[in-house]
Amino acid sequence: MSEAVLRHELGFFGNIWVRQNVTSKSGDFVEGHKHEFDHVSLLTAGSVEVEVDGFEPKKFVAPTFIVIKKDHMHKFTALEDNTVWYCVFALRDLDGEVTDIYGPEHNPLSYAAK
Repeated sequence: MSEAVLRHELGFFGNIWVRQNVTSKSGDFVEGHKHEFDHVSLLTAGSVEVEVDGFEPKKFVAPTFIVIKKDHMHKFTALEDNTVWYCVFALRDLDGEVTDIYGPEHNPLSYAAK
């Protein structure tokens, strides 16, 4: 099965980045990946199974937070149709320090409005 996420939407405010993940069908998933920093996912609708390397898969039901530790491969699989979650993390500079980003040149959505 291939990755089957209906929609990803991105945005930020100050130093907080948010990625919305919307699935249409049970079984849709976001392919495994890892991050260099801890982050949290906010599950707002439906339920997911989260696979994290080194741990047994775990089921989460909305509404809840899911904490993902840095350097761990993780994969989200929807267990219900129309499941929605948001990945939330601090923006960082190349040295790993939290940074504030302002201005339309840093907004990936501002280019669509031109």
